[in-house]
Amino acid sequence: MEYDGNEYDFVIGSDVVRDGMFAEISDQSKAIIEIFYSDSSHKMTVTLFEPNLPLEVIEWAIAIAHERLLPNQ
Repeated sequence: MEYDGNEYDFVIGSDVVRDGMFAEISDQSKAIIEIFYSDSSHKMTVTLFEPNLPLEVIEWAIAIAHERLLPNQ
């Protein structure tokens, strides 16, 4: 995703220790957002690693998490 002249990427991964999956958003140099879906609690949590992130980037991250992390309904 490109927003306000910045390029953002995402990666989806599995975390065996925390028993779930995550979507990590980066700004080309470092992770800025992680959304984690717990297989045990069936809940999502959001961690922001940077302050003052654009709302559009956060909304994009949430949309990816809903699409890629939630089990098929």
